[in-house]
Amino acid sequence: MQQWEYCAVAGIRKKGWNLEPYYPATWHFRTGGSKSEPIGAPEAGNIAEAIARLGEEGWEMVGCVPSGDAQGSSLLYFKRPKEA
Repeated sequence: MQQWEYCAVAGIRKKGWNLEPYYPATWHFRTGGSKSEPIGAPEAGNIAEAIARLGEEGWEMVGCVPSGDAQGSSLLYFKRPKEA
């Protein structure tokens, strides 16, 4: 049976929200918990590079949802086949 691993890019805000500081991050979900990797400054280029890097590592974006916070941020969800 195919197994998957998942991650998300969190902290992506809608244009016009300038509530500093905020730092987007990539979250990797594992059985024992999660691990966060900061993306860096919130410029769109850094987020685009992080998404491109995930694609190069075999991650496929499978969803985008609003996080429900007051800042209007979104979560991008990714999955890839888990290596045996």
